[in-house]
Amino acid sequence: MAAASLTLPQHHPLSLSLAASPSGSWTSSAPGLAEISIEPDSRSPYSCKTWLCLVGGAGLGADEDVLFGGDPRRPVCVRVLGVEMSHPGIDDLGCVVDAKFWAAVLKDDEVTLALIEKHLRILLSVEAETADGSTPSDLTKQKVGTITKFRNLKPANNSAILASTATLNPDHCHPDLSAFLSSPTTASLDFISSPTPGVYTFELFPPPFCAELVAIIDAFEATTLPRRRPNTMNNYGLVLTEIGLEAYATSLLERIIAPLSARLWPEEVFSTSLDAHHTFCVEYRAEELGKGDRNLDMHHDASEVTLNVCLGRGEFSASGLRFCGEFGKADHRQSKLQLQHSLGRAVLHLGRHRHGADDIASGERVNLIVWARSSAFRAAAAYGHVNPDGYPKKPESGEVHQVCLSKANDADYEARVKITETDTTTLAKRKYTPFSAPPKSCAKF
Repeated sequence: MAAASLTLPQHHPLSLSLAASPSGSWTSSAPGLAEISIEPDSRSPYSCKTWLCLVGGAGLGADEDVLFGGDPRRPVCVRVLGVEMSHPGIDDLGCVVDAKFWAAVLKDDEVTLALIEKHLRILLSVEAETADGSTPSDLTKQKVGTITKFRNLKPANNSAILASTATLNPDHCHPDLSAFLSSPTTASLDFISSPTPGVYTFELFPPPFCAELVAIIDAFEATTLPRRRPNTMNNYGLVLTEIGLEAYATSLLERIIAPLSARLWPEEVFSTSLDAHHTFCVEYRAEELGKGDRNLDMHHDASEVTLNVCLGRGEFSASGLRFCGEFGKADHRQSKLQLQHSLGRAVLHLGRHRHGADDIASGERVNLIVWARSSAFRAAAAYGHVNPDGYPKKPESGEVHQVCLSKANDADYEARVKITETDTTTLAKRKYTPFSAPPKSCAKF
């Protein structure tokens, strides 16, 4: 299915109409996108910060009756930005999915920004109801408080990238990217190499900036502030957006990941609509250094596109990133490539590309991971208007390579694996932990 099958905000009639009527309460940030700033009343359980909301989202196809997600109860996408937000009516991409909100908005004959703003304020004015009796606003306040307290510590010499308004600084990128950052749609991509189809590598961060990021991570790990590990596969690492790096990571998505994806995968339906992310770090440590993750089982990511950048931490060796085929393809368990991480170098690949980390032999390293996602694609797939990523699946054919097997994810693992002395590094010593996406993931397909 061609990328044009998703109607982006700049081509969506209702989004364009809404964004064309800015007032003192909202502004238009781009064609088809309006920004609303919601500052809840002091009595609101969500009064811990001012929430920026985006109105305007992709429809599907040219038919105006088939709107965002194909659901007439959600004629336009409304997103609440801020990783701190915890609300059962707002999914993990920030999209408002609360049935009462949309029922109230659609009571009127015409959907307007004023109406959306009114009901957003109502949505955030009362404690959300949950089946288990928990209070999501308490978690929201805790996350906001954690970021505030950490920023007040002024870690890594008061690093500017922790600011709530941080953006990508070209000086923090490899010089090879300068032309691309200036002209992302037309600049040459000769700074990128592709060692196997669908996997791209390039120099991204110079060593001093890698060290700055590691210093921030280490500073947070040294505190007693609450933290959440990035997923159930990695026992070590942090969700970086929850320690104050959300603005910087969003800029990284907008200025590097999204424009590169649009050019590298033009055939993918989601490649021009990446607008959300889950950003975290993982840490690997050799056995002689004590506790730590040594490797990572074969898996594919809960993302449309993944950026993986090695930040290092001193010297390390034998820390390969192995790629097999893509989920849904006939050769998804056939080995394609083994990359060796190097400081500051980025790897960009589709989330459905099966991969895993071989044992780290010596030293330790930290990697920055950005799972880039498309809210428009996920909504359209959830309503059956486009195929979910990796579907329809093709029957497996050809040889299955043992290094591409996953104990956590392959039902036939035990039947297929044949451990030999030469396999012990890549198979027997791996610690297999079942994969699950972060809490509240909307990757349900």
